Amino acid sequence: MAFAGLLVSSLCALQGCLVLALHPVYDDQSIAWDPDLIGGWRDADDASTITISAAEWRSYKVHYEHPSEKGDLTAYLTIVGDDRYLDLSPLRGQDSGSFLLPVHCVLRVKVDGDTLTLTPLSYDVLSARLRSGGAAAPGLAAVLDQKQNVLLTSSTPALRSWLRKTPSSSPAWGASATFLRSSR
Repeated sequence: MAFAGLLVSSLCALQGCLVLALHPVYDDQSIAWDPDLIGGWRDADDASTITISAAEWRSYKVHYEHPSEKGDLTAYLTIVGDDRYLDLSPLRGQDSGSFLLPVHCVLRVKVDGDTLTLTPLSYDVLSARLRSGGAAAPGLAAVLDQKQNVLLTSSTPALRSWLRKTPSSSPAWGASATFLRSSR
């Protein structure tokens, strides 16, 4: 699951571990496309860069470079209600073997001119709820995996329903990372 840490490491640096999902938050009907995502983006706060390019099947290829690691991911943009999300997973077309599952990382995304804001789910909040014996969030099935990541096990329709009901002001969302466009 190290691939998910590539993009999310800068977003979750203060959180420690990751929030991952077994199922995507998109379905065939909800995949969206935004050409404004295409290009190079830089987060000066942690010296990370993201290059987003068009890929096959209405997807994006995301190349991420952080001072401690780099890699490539596949992303799908989906719209739930009035909000937009990127669903990141291992690079499409690469088989990592039978014992590795392609998990998904969900980021709330906003593009405003030359500013890209990405907001992950809050590991601290969701894991604390699980550790206290409760649900990570009402309507979401989740467990802590062996590495103490929060693993959302809800189906795609359940994830989308939960996203629809969860405003950006909810404590279920972590700290945002802001990237500025470096190239088109």
